[in-house]
Amino acid sequence: MRSLLPLIALLLAAAPAVRAHAGEPHGDGAWWASWNGDPLLLISLAIVGGGYGFGLARIWRRTGGGHAISRMQAGCFAAGVVALLLALVSPIDALSAELSSVHMIQHMLLMMVAAPLLVLGHPSLAFLWALPPASRQVFGHVSRRMGKWRGCWYPFWQPAMAWILFALTLWLWHLPALYQAALRNQGIHDLQHLFFFGTAALYWRVLLDPVGRIRLNRGLGVLYLFTTSLHATILGVFMALSPRIWYSDYAGRTPAWGLTPLEDQHLAGLIMWMPACTLYAMAAIGIFALWLREEPQ
Repeated sequence: MRSLLPLIALLLAAAPAVRAHAGEPHGDGAWWASWNGDPLLLISLAIVGGGYGFGLARIWRRTGGGHAISRMQAGCFAAGVVALLLALVSPIDALSAELSSVHMIQHMLLMMVAAPLLVLGHPSLAFLWALPPASRQVFGHVSRRMGKWRGCWYPFWQPAMAWILFALTLWLWHLPALYQAALRNQGIHDLQHLFFFGTAALYWRVLLDPVGRIRLNRGLGVLYLFTTSLHATILGVFMALSPRIWYSDYAGRTPAWGLTPLEDQHLAGLIMWMPACTLYAMAAIGIFALWLREEPQ
């Protein structure tokens, strides 16, 4: 049953990531008031945060505060929800329809901030305990019955598969045809966000999940992060140094912000190239430090 819990947590946490976007140009200075009030998005975020909090309260009543799920883990999950709010509810969402650079910030918040923080929060256990006791028993029974299908979904939990899915998602959704389709169609844009967040959660799970049976050791974890940093850097460099505009849909939107479409694209590439890849490096350094600390033991 445990092997299915991260999947349930992933689906719950990813729910808000499939609603967001759009709006009219805000270069007139009203951008700060452009908050996303999509009811489905807000209800999804309330379910995620409330479900986790309710399950956490039940666990701590049973085991004592800070046990099973530590206060640090709970704080990480809360920070992950805040990152989702910033990415999908704050004016960042409205501006992402006008500036490729802000769109990049939104995607980095989903993939590199919200996803790892939510995984660190041990959401599977909290969401399970948010269910009534009878429902937990039913869920366990269904999970055991689904064990015969283990061979179908098991490969998707493998570190190599998580790495490949994350890399393919990052590159394919930045192809001009798919990227601009997401800008023009709300449903495709929702799908883009779901892919970004979902594959990122799988990617970080094999590094950070506190109870995962398939989890990389520290040394391989450093290599896992380093190789991701390399291919993300290459994509960022291509975007930052390209002499041509990749996403022509931004052409009529960036002048209101004092940027040409190409300057905006170069800035987006620099955001992926520098700050984003720095986060991978910091995570690799942290895992390497833990590896050195554990090795003598």
